[in-house]
Amino acid sequence: MMTIQKLWSDLFVLLRRLYVRLFEGKKNPFLMLTHPSETLEDLKYKRNGSRFFATLLLLLFSVSAIIKEVATGFIYTTLRIKDFNILIVLCTSGILVLLFVVGNWALCTLLNGEGRATDIYIMTCYNLTPLIISNFFTTIMSRVLVEDEFVFVNIIATCLSIWFVVLMFYGAMVIHNYTFWGTFFNLIMSLVAMAVIFFLIFLFVVLVQQIYVFLITIYTECRMRILG
Repeated sequence: MMTIQKLWSDLFVLLRRLYVRLFEGKKNPFLMLTHPSETLEDLKYKRNGSRFFATLLLLLFSVSAIIKEVATGFIYTTLRIKDFNILIVLCTSGILVLLFVVGNWALCTLLNGEGRATDIYIMTCYNLTPLIISNFFTTIMSRVLVEDEFVFVNIIATCLSIWFVVLMFYGAMVIHNYTFWGTFFNLIMSLVAMAVIFFLIFLFVVLVQQIYVFLITIYTECRMRILG
């Protein structure tokens, strides 16, 4: 009996420490929707952003994109389930966000930005909340509304997308301590950096594939000569 009590006590202490480490003193990511200025100031100066919350939002964004792709009402989509490719959806959602974080961090080191890689990652993931809401809202409404009524859903989704862009712009301005035009230039160059990184990754994958095919060809040729 004492052993079981001690086990439960140790488990409770472990969970308590895990809770303190992950949640206590961390900024609520949903405050970014209503109090972006205060939230960003706290992220930058108090450093109370949560990498756990940020990663959770990033995963939720990827899941919402997948659900939107496969569960949207048949009236509003031409996708056939057998043509669904989860890699394409991930490349246009979660992986795209990670590319932006890497590209923006690389640029801020060259353009005297003040943001750390962690700050950029947390800020970007926190700002995904409007897109997550938009994906789930659009998917649900597409199952219950007719085509004539869906225009209101498109308006709401557009407003949420614009709010995301505004949050990203303001977030980059605060995190890096840039001026308006400095932030605009930084974001444009971040998009260019994303394209360059994606191109390099694509070249690397193609190169690895070609090397693999070359080695398989050599192996097959040698095997045929030895056994033949």
